[in-house]
Parts: sequence; structure tokens; C-alpha cells
Amino acid sequence: MIAFIFCAPKKVKAGDTLLYNNKYSVACHNCYQKKYSSSLEEALAYTSTLELDIWDSQYFLGKKKCSGTDWFVKHSLFQKGNKNCAGGSLRKCLIEIEQWTRKNPEHEVLTIYIDKKEDWGSKKSARKPQDLDDLISSIFPATSIYSPKEVLQENKSLRNSVQGCNWPSTEELKGKIIFVITDATILTRKNKLLDKYLNKQQNNSLCFVAPLIKKKSEIIKPRGLSTQNISNVIFYNLGYKHSGLSSAISSSNYINRVYNSPETLATVNALADRKVNFIALHNYKLGGCQPIVTEGIKQN
Repeated sequence: MIAFIFCAPKKVKAGDTLLYNNKYSVACHNCYQKKYSSSLEEALAYTSTLELDIWDSQYFLGKKKCSGTDWFVKHSLFQKGNKNCAGGSLRKCLIEIEQWTRKNPEHEVLTIYIDKKEDWGSKKSARKPQDLDDLISSIFPATSIYSPKEVLQENKSLRNSVQGCNWPSTEELKGKIIFVITDATILTRKNKLLDKYLNKQQNNSLCFVAPLIKKKSEIIKPRGLSTQNISNVIFYNLGYKHSGLSSAISSSNYINRVYNSPETLATVNALADRKVNFIALHNYKLGGCQPIVTEGIKQN
């Protein structure tokens, strides 16, 4: 049997060789917090990758939930709401980002990591997978979102697609936004909420998912995801002590992010050598304005 890979036609320009999966750059880690950045707009002057931690509950796991189908943006379980991001809700943060994109229509592709701290809402409550996608689509034009469907084309799975076709170039992705969900729940088994998202949204999802993995075998089969869903996992989340997995992830044209690393240029260069796409730092200004590390190029 012959397997056919469907690739989207590309408009390649002279010198246009930096593919999305070959870009290794500094990302912000929790820069929605005032102690790291005065605003998301300030952060976007230095990095094209943001992280937003979202919670249903205002404080601890109490009854006061964010109104409607919105989420609180905050880092800690015990923080009461959050005064960052133009008020502290996911909607307001996304609006702030969207306003920035309109001011900068030719911006580098943005990658927005949504770190979900609580499981999805129950059958009778809000904040389900569809609610997250609906919130995103209510703020960003469909033409600006580079979604899993754009990667999939006519292929059977996302893995099949990126292994056969690779990713678009950063030039082709200018003006686009990529959303990625990570699982930081404290009461449920890791990666289960990602599995639920894929079960519900399937090929209509607006977000990619990035499971947290700790060993090489989990690149092929991340814990907590069903067999039917692992073929649509092409992003990975890594703690610094497991950053040695990044080269193996990259070899399949998958994308990886590393957090909690030492915040030095030496570490950034070392992680870039290991092919870490997104090096998440609190000090996202490390290295200067829009610090991008690509193969063969290092920050001094």
C-alpha cells in the first residue's frame, strides 16, 4: 500500500529558509505577572511567545468562579484573582494581544501557551473545551489563527503531516497566532485534560496540545492520552531536567518548550544547541530585543 502525504503549497522566497520548527528562541514564563512585565505589550517587544496560566476559581478551589465562559489569569492557587492583563481574565488578556497584533500586522508568528490549572467544567457548568475555542474565535479573526486543521490538510494525523511535509517558514507565518494548551492541574492525572480537549474538539480544534513528558518513550506515547489522540500530539512541554529529550523531539519535526531553566545566556545557547524551540524565562529580555536563536547562530 502506498501512503500519500498531502502538503500545502508553499510560496518560498529567496533566503526564506527558517522553518517554524527550526526556530529556537527565548519565550516568556509567567510574564503576565507584574513582577516580570508591566504589560503583555511590553513583553511582545522582546518575545513572540507568551504564557497565560488560567484558573476557574478566584481563590483556592472555591465557589467563586470566573463569570460566563471566561477564566482567571493567575499563577498561584492561593492568589485572589489577578490584577495583571488589563484586569486579570483570559478574555481581557487575549483582547490585549489582539489589539497589539492590529498595531503590528506583520508581526512574527505568535505562540500563545495556555497553561490550564484546573480541569474542564462539568456537564452542567461552563468552561468546557468548546468554550475555550469559542472565546479565542470571538476575539481573533479565523484568518489569523494557524490551527491544527492548517497543519493536518488531507492527512490522517498531525504527526503524519509534519513528518512528511515539515512546517511553514516563519516568513509564511507572519501575522499568524498559534495557541497551545498545557496541563498544570494539581488534582487530576497529568495530560488527561488534553485528552478530553482532543476527544471533544477533534479536527475542529483551534489549539494544539503539549503534554508534559519525562522520558523518551513518552514522545511516542505520552501518558494520559488515548491511543486515538497521541497521533495528533506534535508539541511537548519539558521541565529543565528533562530538556535532554528535545533533540529527539525535534528529529521528528515536533515542537518543544522547556521551562524552569537557569536564566543565563550560556543556558539559552546550550538549550538552542539541543534544539529547544521555546526557552521559557521570567527574564524574557535576556539577549536583547526579539532574541531569536537559530541553528548556527548564538547570542553573545
